[in-house]
Amino acid sequence: MKTLLRSNQDRWHKQEPWKKSAYAFVPYRTHFGELCGFADDVVQGGHGFGLHPHQEMEISTIVVAGAQQHEDSTGSQHHVTENMVQTMSAGTGIQHSEVNASSTEPFHSYQIWVYPKVNSVSPRHATFTYQPADKLNRILLTLSPDGRNGTAIINQDAFFSVSRLQPGTMIDYTMYLPGNGVYLHCVSGEIAVAEHKLRSGDALGVYETGGPITITAVVDSELIFVEVPMTRGIQI
Repeated sequence: MKTLLRSNQDRWHKQEPWKKSAYAFVPYRTHFGELCGFADDVVQGGHGFGLHPHQEMEISTIVVAGAQQHEDSTGSQHHVTENMVQTMSAGTGIQHSEVNASSTEPFHSYQIWVYPKVNSVSPRHATFTYQPADKLNRILLTLSPDGRNGTAIINQDAFFSVSRLQPGTMIDYTMYLPGNGVYLHCVSGEIAVAEHKLRSGDALGVYETGGPITITAVVDSELIFVEVPMTRGIQI
């Protein structure tokens, strides 16, 4: 098993009056396999991202707290809320806006970019909603290439999962596809993986595993798993 540790300090932190962000990928750290964007955003009430374009990218949003108003050029208007994951295929081209649905409360989310498996698809989006108990002391699959178990479909051989582990819980992660790697991000808490300790904001890229990855929660911890093909190699 090979690992790459990326601590919270390794991320590019950007503070603005209306938004606080931390980016795992920057011009000199461009990708982990097919994963090329991992932004941790806290947007203040009444603010957000106005209408802007995307093309040929799989863009997924995992909500930590609050709600976001999403509108796009396909005519879709909906809220993306806590305990929900949204994925969007930009495909041939889409414009969308993302605005905090509250005028007073912050919105905290992760926006994750993955290269598409097939180019020039029609723009689309899908959501997966779960209950907090669904991810308690287990790894809950939310996005997959084939929609298994009711998950939202992503245009890539990628698998997104979330988990909340209570102190002392030990759990194994096994790759869904051989040759894939997984980018494990600690949203909050503290976990032990192999010889590493991950705390809030830390991440670990794991690849060439040869077997399950064992994760132990030191304290109550929230985790995001992004499993992707490693065909592009690593530049982080």
